[in-house]
Amino acid sequence: MQFPAPAPKPWHRRKEQAFVVPLIVVILGGLGTLLGMVIVLFRPVLISMIAVLVFSVVAALGFWFLRWLDRWEPEPPMFLMGAFLWGAGVSAFVSGIVNTVVLGSTGSFEATTRISAPLIEESTKALFLVVLLLSSKRARAEFNSLTDAIVYGGMVGLGFSWIENISYALGPETASESLQVLVVRLLLVAFLHPILTIIASIGIWFGFRAPGVMRLVWPVAGWCLAVFLHWVHNSSYQLFGDTGSLVTAGIEILVVTGLIVIGVLSRKGEQAAVQRQLPVLVHFGWITASEAGWLADLSSRKAVLSRTNGDERRALSEFIQNTTELALVRERLDADQSARPPSELLQTHKQLVDLVVVRRTQAAQLLGQGGPWQPMTPRPGDNWGTMPYPG
Repeated sequence: MQFPAPAPKPWHRRKEQAFVVPLIVVILGGLGTLLGMVIVLFRPVLISMIAVLVFSVVAALGFWFLRWLDRWEPEPPMFLMGAFLWGAGVSAFVSGIVNTVVLGSTGSFEATTRISAPLIEESTKALFLVVLLLSSKRARAEFNSLTDAIVYGGMVGLGFSWIENISYALGPETASESLQVLVVRLLLVAFLHPILTIIASIGIWFGFRAPGVMRLVWPVAGWCLAVFLHWVHNSSYQLFGDTGSLVTAGIEILVVTGLIVIGVLSRKGEQAAVQRQLPVLVHFGWITASEAGWLADLSSRKAVLSRTNGDERRALSEFIQNTTELALVRERLDADQSARPPSELLQTHKQLVDLVVVRRTQAAQLLGQGGPWQPMTPRPGDNWGTMPYPG
């Protein structure tokens, strides 16, 4: 006689995350990246090491900034790895093939750099966000804010830029020429592709949230702006003569400054959204007033996490992540102007509430109810079809 397996303990429940799609992207991107790195095997060891090291440091700096932006609701590591490898392996590989075919068929380097490269490169990079949003509900659930769009777009661009810069630096025949190319690309185009892909990603984010025809207009507008800026960069000499590099560098500095401001404001917007929604979660009994107090502050979160380790730390991290995602989902629902909010968003809301309540019990066992933080006063709000927790 067979007996049913014991039911899993409630605190073992975890948010279901997309796995197959990011895994496929990581595998394809990894293979493409390895193929792209074959050039390293045929160049002098010293210059290869210098190029890889220098542009890896550049990519690491970009990654550090994106992770700083993403502190409130960090994206899954598999998705971030997939985004980087998509840029380095899938987008760069496909773009390289298309650009080579265009160059071979037209015999025109200018047509390749001014027409083919902006179109195919910005299209293949932006395609990562399209795949993420169209592949599955679980993948879409990771796309919660403008910050997410900036982070994913930036990671794709960093991957593309990393492999492209290494390839260009190792292209010349002599080490001195390679060093010259390395310095030029380091000074003028180190973050060009992250800038362009973030612009396209911002358009996709606004389209993702917009109603009607604007769902298409926003992504197309973002893509067109990215293609245009790419074209201006690649046409700098034809447009501005000998000062072209300086002019385009000035334009790119202005653009990247604007994007940094947008990113910082988006991060502050996430913080404000979380702090706005936490009192409502307290009102419905989904979290306690004390928990809301430390969840509202990044330094308090860090201090609370420092009290735990191992499985307990993992459980507490999931509680923090789920609560933050719930706050951001609620913010989107509150901002929705339609008569009937998206059913997928309502379902995500309910699932996150269930996970928060389960983890809340364990968090209370680990931390108790007190701490040096200020408890938050409950505030009424819409429960969006999810019942208050009875106790």
